[in-house]
Amino acid sequence: MNQSASFLPEDFVVETRERRTGLLAVVLFPVMILAVFAAFLVTNRQWTEVRAAQASVDQETERVAREISEMKSLEKIRAQMDAKAELARGLLEPVPRSVLLAVLTNTMPSNVALASFELRTEQIKPTKNDAKNDAKNDAKADPKTRSARPAAAKPRSGAAAPEATPEPVRRRTHIVLVGLAPSLLEVGRWMTALERVPVFAAVRLELMEEKALDGVKLSEFRIAIRIEPEADLRAWDELDVFREGRLPDEFASSISGVDDESLEVKR
Repeated sequence: MNQSASFLPEDFVVETRERRTGLLAVVLFPVMILAVFAAFLVTNRQWTEVRAAQASVDQETERVAREISEMKSLEKIRAQMDAKAELARGLLEPVPRSVLLAVLTNTMPSNVALASFELRTEQIKPTKNDAKNDAKNDAKADPKTRSARPAAAKPRSGAAAPEATPEPVRRRTHIVLVGLAPSLLEVGRWMTALERVPVFAAVRLELMEEKALDGVKLSEFRIAIRIEPEADLRAWDELDVFREGRLPDEFASSISGVDDESLEVKR
């Protein structure tokens, strides 16, 4: 006889088991629904944050793109203004001749006589080597910092060729001073004062010889001065002093006295 045999009817046992399984299923179903709903909420929240971050990145990208476009436009306008300013600068006189004469006469020692004054201006034309150097510099430069030069567009067939951009006028000035002085010391003092003028790129003594005038021995000299195209006397701080007919202290000290041992004259 089987000892594990139940005294309960078999139908009752089967019904109890089915009831227990159904109750467990009823309890687990809402739990699973809640778990799925919670997972949906978490996933939806994450996607919302991702979409918000993406929208923020898109807005920032558009803002930066607008700023870059505005910067390029400003750089183009600045390049055009620089080109116009360079053209206008070539039409103006960066070293006014009246002020130049005032500088020369005010720095000249009182016992030096000026016999002749020659001022010659030569126009510097851009060479092919300058254009090649500009092209090489633009090629080596970073695209962000590359000079904004208008690219020469290829004319279409039948279309008129664009007008060439005028090149700025660049001039180099040469001054030759011929005069008489009692000795080489006065000439050296004058050259020392002239070398302190910022627009004078080179002050050179080309001639120095002894001459007798009415029985008096004098030294005839010829001084050559070069002014480069980039020189601009209007930006000099001491310009107003010369315009008033006075002499700055540093020039007065150089003219009043220079030791023979410390004096160096460029030949």
